[in-house]
Amino acid sequence: MLTSLREHFQRAPKIIPSLFVFMLLLNVIPTDAHAVQVKREAGNLRITAPALRVECNLATGNCNYAWNAGPSIRTASCSARLKDGRELSATDYTIHQSEPRDIVPINDAFGKGRQITVHHRKPGFPELRQQFRIYDNKPFCSVRLEVVDKVPIASNYLAPLVCDSTRTTEAGAFLDTGDKPRTLFVPFDNDMFVRYNSDYSSNSHEVTAIYDNSSRHGFVLGSLSHDIWKTGIEMGEHSAKRVGQLRVFGGMGGQGTHDIEPHGFVSGTTISSPLMFVGYFSDWRDGLETYGAANAALTPPLPWQGGVPFGWNSWAAYGKEVSYERFLAASDFFKTQLQPKGFDNKGTLYINVDSFWDNMTTAQLIEAARHIHANGQKAGIYWTPFTYWGDNFNQKVEGTNARYTFGDIALKDASGKPLPKLDGGYPLDPSHPGTLARIDWQMKRFVDWGYDFVKLDFINAGALEGVHYDPQLTTGIAAYNVGMKRIVDALNPQKIGRPFFISLSIAPLFPSHYAHGRRGSCDAFGSLNDSEYMLNSLTYGWWVNRTLYRFNDPDHIVLSASEAEARTRFNSAVIAGTMLLDSDDLTKPENQQRALKILTNSDVNALAKQGHAFRPVEVDTGSHSTNIFVAREGRDYWVAAFNFDGKQSKQIKLDLARIGLKPNSTYHAQDLWGHSAESVKQSWDISLAPAESRIWRLTKR
Repeated sequence: MLTSLREHFQRAPKIIPSLFVFMLLLNVIPTDAHAVQVKREAGNLRITAPALRVECNLATGNCNYAWNAGPSIRTASCSARLKDGRELSATDYTIHQSEPRDIVPINDAFGKGRQITVHHRKPGFPELRQQFRIYDNKPFCSVRLEVVDKVPIASNYLAPLVCDSTRTTEAGAFLDTGDKPRTLFVPFDNDMFVRYNSDYSSNSHEVTAIYDNSSRHGFVLGSLSHDIWKTGIEMGEHSAKRVGQLRVFGGMGGQGTHDIEPHGFVSGTTISSPLMFVGYFSDWRDGLETYGAANAALTPPLPWQGGVPFGWNSWAAYGKEVSYERFLAASDFFKTQLQPKGFDNKGTLYINVDSFWDNMTTAQLIEAARHIHANGQKAGIYWTPFTYWGDNFNQKVEGTNARYTFGDIALKDASGKPLPKLDGGYPLDPSHPGTLARIDWQMKRFVDWGYDFVKLDFINAGALEGVHYDPQLTTGIAAYNVGMKRIVDALNPQKIGRPFFISLSIAPLFPSHYAHGRRGSCDAFGSLNDSEYMLNSLTYGWWVNRTLYRFNDPDHIVLSASEAEARTRFNSAVIAGTMLLDSDDLTKPENQQRALKILTNSDVNALAKQGHAFRPVEVDTGSHSTNIFVAREGRDYWVAAFNFDGKQSKQIKLDLARIGLKPNSTYHAQDLWGHSAESVKQSWDISLAPAESRIWRLTKR
């Protein structure tokens, strides 16, 4: 796969010394052809970089974004909604200004460029202040909206970029190729079996792509800051090469985020929107990878020095019937049967107990970890830090010396009542001292018991909007950051003396720097439908791997289906990014034989150990998975093909140029499962039996 784009970004943000500001005030503009140029022409402010031009009309307050290849975002304004009911739009303001002092050279995490501030003013109204950052050698810029007043104001909706074709027919995002652009729906989290969707979606969470699948040209727009706001993107009027209505804003809520309460208000004399990413790319897949890397440059992911986690998880195997004996039996089978045949990673393998680990006594849990370590493995466990699964609000909260009840720490609505259940449990307030004390207590127990891995589940409950204990935390994401930081601090390797892997199960996509791995989908078991569902999240979310998180988690692997389905489930996990955790009852002879047959393919395991997410080839599949994925390492390519039909065979004609190969060159295609080989050139005819999947390594002859 392509090397992480984060390596191209400089780390240390800094402002260029004031001498350069003085030069700007004197209108001495650097003449470097690769530097951002700023000019005033007939009432317009024109900001020109090699790949991008932004023009601000100082008569109307609208801005146009244009890229060299021809696409553009036109007649883009900004808007806000205040708590007192006032709707503010830059197009309704009478004064639009940007003085020389508002143009400042920058050298930040993305490189050199210029920051340009445009002031929108109207007597008797708060100022709207747009802040653009445009870079010398990047096909994207950032934009932020600030609302400024002499007295404190409050808002739960700030939109730095608004195009509204109902107000002017010239507004919208215009592509240079294709017909009606696809718009990508990205879920806020991975709960309730939600799917990504590219069928002309009307909204998205945190990020979207507006693209043409045939040419792959497209825009990528999304949030680069995730400390306070939930970001939303709303889109409408899909027509030829155009999306006429586009709104990128902080303040998303409703069903997609599971919120009952409205998005919290942010207050002050200056309130700021999320920092937004606005870019165009000749291949929108590059754009999403660039967007992921941009987030990682600003907020680095949680570091992990170890390899891809191989191992076992108890949930699909035993569910609520997990026991001490079954836990140890899995460890012993891996030790004696699978690890000697190559199913491990650098001698490390995780044996993880999921929910219902409290079926065991504390002494058994400690002994289980000791036994697992004696087998040369690492031990994992499970917890839900922001959910109460009972109904007795008078129950004392563990780890608080009986100081608090669950009624105390439950997240409340505006009337003071606990929020309703989400996924069967009551959401807890991540900012409450009782919740934080409970986190400290439980994390210390896991560490003291000898565990090395924790799966954190249903943590999206901690991001819900509500009234928090800490009055300074007025939004769900602000409180979520507090709770997640407490977990990471408690498991800091420098503090506890060993690495500790943090895996997120049901979780928001952002913020992303609190875990090493995150599930891309909701639960996926062993059926063909499970594999297709999980691969839908890879089709449109592959870019998360090695940018936001070190690993894309494809969920536990269940092999107790037909052999074709089992192999497809394994292959789907291998190409996901990946965490490779089997979840079968390995006390059953038939499951043992299946595991020995599928989990010990040295070629496939070697590919999984690279931890690279495969890219989708065709991404016009709506809410379904594509069936061809590709990865590259050095001069070699890997191609994975899937047939999601369990009854009919499938014929695929693959254009080699479409996957990035030279069509006139000949490639040696080695099947990693059947060990058959063939030569391919220009196009490749792939035949798949019902439910079959295959992975090839392609080497240029």
